[in-house]
Parts: sequence; structure tokens; C-alpha cells
Amino acid sequence: MGWLDKLLGRADASGLPAAAAPAVLEKRISRGVRQTGRRSLQAGMTDRLTASWTVVDQTVNMSLLKTLRAARARSRDFVLNNEYGRKFIALVRANIVGSAGVVLKVDCRRDDGTPDKPDSDKVLRAFTRWAKRGQCDVTGKLSWVALQKLIITMAARDGEVLVRKIEGRDRGIHRFQLQIIPGHVLPEDLNRTLSNGNRIRMGVELDGDNRPVAYWIRIESGNADMYGANGQRFARIPANEIYHLFVPEDAGQWRGYPWAATSLRGARHLDQFEEAALIAANVGAAKAVFYQQNDPDAGPLTAPPSEGEIDSAEDIGEFVESVEPGMSSVIPMGYELKEYNPAYPNEVFEPFVKAVLRKQATGLLTSYHSLSGDLTQVSFSSIRQGTLDDREQWKILQGWLIEDFLEPLFADWLARALMFDSELRTLPAAKFDKFNAPVFQGRRWDWVDPKSDIAANQGAVELGVKSRAQIIRENGGDPEQVWAELDAEKARGFTITKAPAAAPAAPPETE
Repeated sequence: MGWLDKLLGRADASGLPAAAAPAVLEKRISRGVRQTGRRSLQAGMTDRLTASWTVVDQTVNMSLLKTLRAARARSRDFVLNNEYGRKFIALVRANIVGSAGVVLKVDCRRDDGTPDKPDSDKVLRAFTRWAKRGQCDVTGKLSWVALQKLIITMAARDGEVLVRKIEGRDRGIHRFQLQIIPGHVLPEDLNRTLSNGNRIRMGVELDGDNRPVAYWIRIESGNADMYGANGQRFARIPANEIYHLFVPEDAGQWRGYPWAATSLRGARHLDQFEEAALIAANVGAAKAVFYQQNDPDAGPLTAPPSEGEIDSAEDIGEFVESVEPGMSSVIPMGYELKEYNPAYPNEVFEPFVKAVLRKQATGLLTSYHSLSGDLTQVSFSSIRQGTLDDREQWKILQGWLIEDFLEPLFADWLARALMFDSELRTLPAAKFDKFNAPVFQGRRWDWVDPKSDIAANQGAVELGVKSRAQIIRENGGDPEQVWAELDAEKARGFTITKAPAAAPAAPPETE
């Protein structure tokens, strides 16, 4: 029997008849609701402590409609003018793309499943030719690695980036190039329903399944088809020409938001706090002084006369406005010197900044020591755990970049390369699926104690829980390439030096 039935007196053991007085029933219901509320979801309760906490259940798209433009502008300022913002973007570039970019390996297979190395090498060589500076980018300024770094920088800073495929006779050796388009050219205020039933939301045209159909890019000039709206002109670019890169956080999300959005408010406050502390420290170092009148009969102080107005010795040394090193003067009669020395920053400044930075690092999904460079209070175990957590997050973002951009791009490039590359023309285009076999490998990291890692990997191989190929891939290498190089070294007479086996432990002495 439910609590409401008991309160209403339905076969209640308390003896209250069903026709009890309404006032008694209302009192019991109210008391039951209060008691039940204690066991409810506390996050949904509203009291004097949570009255200012939002209760509006809005989607991520509603939040983007209201705040994306301001959040993007603040994120750009954070990266441009804040030391920790610049460090965060540097971490993104170094750990997701790295110095050599995301490495490509082509793994073509014959019909029987065996590797087809000659065809794999042909496709890889063709991609390497396209990846050179002046071929893959419409501006002719970026190589493939530089283009990856710029794309991931803009995606992290702005929350999104658009990459357009440009095809044509004058578009490089494979007639296929990429154009990077910043996210701010997608108008957040362009929202309408079209006559064909499609909807434009924040510049993205969607069909009934919420699938992007086209992107309405704000333009200022050009020969593309133009569409006017509220004094603005737009080029409608089909979605199959655009890679819209952002990390989705919700189903049906239209646009991406800056990766640092959670930490921007705190970063701004910390920046203002540090600026005020630096100014206070600068004022304190200047040792400002004031004159305080202690004799009521003393005359008012006047500013010292200029050099050309000195008539007598009485005019000299009456009032000092600035102090220079080694300078001395006489305090006027009836006045005493008061020193202004703000004692700030004090001993709580550094702990407070560290506490705020730890919170900032959490919002940026990185560790405190990586963001701040402060290693004063870390131990080997703590820095290892923090670094491992960082690397797992970087691997997730590497996987997103590979799945959403690199693999689809390879397929689009291959379709053009099979027609226009001098070496790939000999391959049968009907076997497109065979040649569309990219294996992208994100960068991997060395450890601070490689000797221990090597020993652990050696033990894993001996136990049969890891293969040598797996270890090579974890280190960012290609097993086939490593083994080929080892075979080449053996052919030259080089031998592999194995680590000496550990000496067996001596048996314990007996009495």
C-alpha cells in the first residue's frame, strides 16, 4: 500500500476513517511530501542555497544559440593573451598531431587475405607526393603535417573547423586540394525553415533525419551563388564538399563549442587576480611615501618650484614628489613622513593560484603539472598516473580526428589519385576497396623510466600476453618497417645484443 493511500485513510492501520476532516488529510499529505522529499534527487530540490541555480532543462543546441559567439571570442582571447591558454593549445598540437603528424600506413590485401606490399607501397608513395607543401592545400603554403596542426588548433580554440574539398584541373597533381574555413563564417543567427522542408540551424541546413545537407557560408565577395538575408550574403555549399569537424557532446548537436569553454570564466578571474597582485607588488617595490601634518600650525605644503623659479635657499627641499636612488632631503617642519608599503602578494598567493590552476586543468581535461609546468610537489607515482590519464585523453581525441577526418579524406583523395596519379593509373579502379586500406597511427610517447618499461614488455612477451608487433605499435612504430630494418641490419652483419638475464637470488642462509 502506497504512502498516499495511507495518508488518505484507505484501510489505514492508524484508524483514520476515509471521511476524515479535510484539514487533517491536508496536514498529513503535506508532511508526507516533506518526508519523501528528503529521499528525492537532491540536485532537483530548490531551497535558499540553490535558488540561483538554473532549473531550465535546455539542450546543448539551445546553449549554443545563446552563447556560442561570445564563448568563441573569449576562447580566442584566452589562447592569444593568456599564458595557460597558449600552453593548452601547445599541448593539443603536440599530443594529438605531434611533430610528424598522424602517420599513415597502407595495408592492401590480396583476395586470399595476404598482404600486397607492392600495391601498398604505390598508394603510400602517391599520398606522400600529394602531402607535400603546395599540393594538398589551396593556399600552397601548408604541407600535410602543417595542415593537420592548423586544423586541430582551430578545432580546439573555436570548437569546430570546416575543411572544404576543392577539385579542378588547377588543383595540384591529383586535382584535389583542401581549404580550411573557420567556424565563425557559419552564421549563428541564420535559422529558418525552407520550402522543401529542410531546416537551417545556425547556418547548417538539415533534412528530416537531422542529417547535414548543406552549409551556408557567410561571404563578402566572390562568384559563388549568393543568397541574401538581413543584409548578409551566403554561399550554399553542399555537405558532401565539407568536413565539419567538432567533438559532439550530445545527440543531434549542430555546432561545436570551444574545448576550453568550461574553464574560460575561471581563467579570466585568475588572470585579473594575478594582474592586480602584480600591480600591488610593483607599487610595494616603489616604496611610495606621503606627508602627514602633525602640527596644526604648520603651513600648507606647496609643490617644489621649478628650476627656473628658485630665488633663494628657502625654496629648496620643501616638498619631495619623487625619490631617486641615493637621494636625500629634509622633511618640512610640522610634517612627518608616512610610508605606503602594501604587503602583497603575501604567503597565500602561491597556494591560491595553484588551487585555481588545478581546477582549470581539470576543466581542460589535462593534468596540473602539464598545464603549469610545476613539478615541485609531484612524486614518481603521481606524475605517472597523471600522465597516463592525459595520454588516454589524447588517444581519444586522436581516434576522433582519424575517424571523422583522416579516413574519409583518404577515400576522397584516393578516388582522384587513381585517375590522375602517374603511378596509380596502372591500378584497376574497380578494386577501390582493396586500395582504400589506410591505417593511421597517432603519435606515442616515451616514458621517464624506459628501462622499466622495456623490462615489463620483455616479461609480457615471455608470458605470451603481448606480441612484439603490439609493443611496436604502442610505441608509434610500424612492425613491418621495424622488422625490415632489423633484417637489413642483420644482412650488414649487425647482431642484436640481448640484455643479460638477471642472476638467480641466493638461497637464504640456514642456522
